[in-house]
Amino acid sequence: MRPGKTFIKYTIILLVLSYAFIFYGLGDYSLKEPDEGRYAEIPREMVESGDYTVPRLNDVRYFEKPPFLYWAVAVSYKLFGVSEWSFRFPNALAAFLCVMCLFFFGRRWTDEEAAFLASLVLLSSFGFFGMARIVTTDMVLTFWLFLALLCFYEHYRKRGGAFVYGFYGAMAMATLTKGPVAPVLLCGTVLIFLLAQRDISFVRHMKPLTGFFLYFAMAAPWFVIISVKEKEFVDFFFVDQHFLRFTTRKHDRGGPLHYFIPVLLGGMLPWSLFIPRAVASTWRRPDCRFFILWSALVFVFFSVSGSKLPPYILPAFPALSLPLGILFHESRGSRFRRHWEIVVYGLLMAIFAFSCLLYFSDDFMAYIADISMDATSITLDLKHFSLWMSLTSAACLVLFLLRSFRDPGRLFVILLLFSLSTIIAIMAHSGVVDRINTAKKLALAASELETRPDIVVNYSGLDLTIPFYLKRPVVIASYKGELAMGAKYDDARKIFMEEAEFFRLLGSDRKVLFITKSKRVKNLEKRFPGRITTHLCQNDRCLLSNY
Repeated sequence: MRPGKTFIKYTIILLVLSYAFIFYGLGDYSLKEPDEGRYAEIPREMVESGDYTVPRLNDVRYFEKPPFLYWAVAVSYKLFGVSEWSFRFPNALAAFLCVMCLFFFGRRWTDEEAAFLASLVLLSSFGFFGMARIVTTDMVLTFWLFLALLCFYEHYRKRGGAFVYGFYGAMAMATLTKGPVAPVLLCGTVLIFLLAQRDISFVRHMKPLTGFFLYFAMAAPWFVIISVKEKEFVDFFFVDQHFLRFTTRKHDRGGPLHYFIPVLLGGMLPWSLFIPRAVASTWRRPDCRFFILWSALVFVFFSVSGSKLPPYILPAFPALSLPLGILFHESRGSRFRRHWEIVVYGLLMAIFAFSCLLYFSDDFMAYIADISMDATSITLDLKHFSLWMSLTSAACLVLFLLRSFRDPGRLFVILLLFSLSTIIAIMAHSGVVDRINTAKKLALAASELETRPDIVVNYSGLDLTIPFYLKRPVVIASYKGELAMGAKYDDARKIFMEEAEFFRLLGSDRKVLFITKSKRVKNLEKRFPGRITTHLCQNDRCLLSNY
């Protein structure tokens, strides 16, 4: 096939698969607590108020993150209306651009097929698929960081050109997405790479004066404006949310030093077991060495951080996909010398194959029942998914036992089909996903009540999907959580109340509709006998009223 036709074929395949696994059905399931509720509500309030400078969550100042994701979602709301689909679209677009940029840039440095295989690896990694369809700031951050890396390496390869400005521009957008972690990681990786290449003098070719002028011209204005407008911002954002979050466990998100090892292995399944082989095989290539160094720095940086969450190492996924794609491309027509990965994959597939038998275990079902009030019904509704996983895993296990299916080309096809079939099965159960970790059903029930309440309260907790679905802020009783900083402002007093005030309100003549954890319902019924009505419960949360 001629080169031009091969490029078109690969592009069409990536476009079709990206639509099917990234964009299709984005609005078919509810927003998930707490991240999606938070990141959907802030831009909704921006559009409603017209204030795009000061982020507000439930009408309370919220300074934990810079505004780029909020702005992107706000634009989507303006174009498509406020919905789950329009909320998730910018995040999905960022994931799609990661896949396509990996292909378009990768084919400039290596064989077109290797770039195509790398894009398939990224697209079919379970963690990347999940983060493409559940919104946090990390996917958008990953795109800007990856674009900056691609632009830098293209500039390094050509020893000049305009791509260097793409590096600084993408770094600025990454800073507007999640803050100073972007220049720290990017500049650190560039310096380490140049030292490894013994080419530190290349820094002069990076046009640092004009480049950093562009960076600050793009990234600094919002930080300057909000720092002048909101006196609490500098200390809270830079000190509390970045320096203290990295150096201490103040935010109760710590974990052991090996925290991200299972995250990386699970997130890049079914390809993760080949990462060591890919690193060893491609290290001598400057392009792969650069992206391996980036992945290592991201991994080490967040491993030593005092704050750890699984999505933090998502920026390593596109970078590691390149050496994985090159590994499978360069190994076609030959065999891997030691098949330890196949042995481990065989064990995993055997475990998956027998996983459906857990449904016959009383101990397992009792454990599930203790998780939440909806856990048992959700687990039972996943029986067909479990059966599908068992059958496909058993098929893979049988193929792994056949010597003819152990060459890299056939291994790639087996793992790709296993991944895509699993993703299709997950998407086929969107109705089950819709019920998990959300308060959507409670909010919709609250909106449909015939008797309108005088006040809606979230008691002893903050369910962030509630304001989005109600399309208005709620009063928060006996809780501040992540809104503690914003609660210090005078204009936030109307949003918060102490528990004693909430109890007085429940005992008054005012009609109070409230959401709280199901474990608190019995105590409230004892405290206000005959006054508490339970309308609906979902995910260990209940909608109640005093009328």
